[in-house]
Amino acid sequence: MNLQQPKNTPAQLVFINGQQTITSSLIVADYFGKMHKNVLRKIEEILVEAPSEFTSAHFRANVQNQQVGTATRDLKCYQLTKDGFMFLVMGFTGAKAAELKINFINAFNEAQARLSRTQSPFERQRMLFTWEGGKIVSSQPIDDDQFVTRRDKLVNYIREPRFLSLEQLIEISEAANQQIACIARIGREQARLG
Repeated sequence: MNLQQPKNTPAQLVFINGQQTITSSLIVADYFGKMHKNVLRKIEEILVEAPSEFTSAHFRANVQNQQVGTATRDLKCYQLTKDGFMFLVMGFTGAKAAELKINFINAFNEAQARLSRTQSPFERQRMLFTWEGGKIVSSQPIDDDQFVTRRDKLVNYIREPRFLSLEQLIEISEAANQQIACIARIGREQARLG
């Protein structure tokens, strides 16, 4: 396998198309140093062997114009989602192939993050506003993983399945246990002194 050194930035490997992140068979062939016809042959095998529900969702054939010298010819290629890409490159082996796969996966993740941060045509931004007397007195942006709630609602969020990760729940539990122990110790000291 003639693998090239990574020369592409994530934005050159993966594109946002509507609400999906995609790449193309041409990009995959170029990036992995493979002949495009061999990548097409592998995709055609996948289309025959894999369930059509999967392939129709993750592989889309299209035709691109390609300049060959002074002539223009039609070139069949495929658009692939992240899952289509992963299925295609599973068979690519070796240390260099592994590195290139990771680079591509990171490119998909970066494109997905860009997609989730935007709502076409306007950039999406969550803001926290503080009102006093009917007027905004302060505002600040808040990240997608931040939220604001009333204290009496916090327990409901903690009980909500999959709202917090196991690690976050353990961290909350440890902090709560430390706070309970501290309050109990203060209560014992006050009882002893009083």
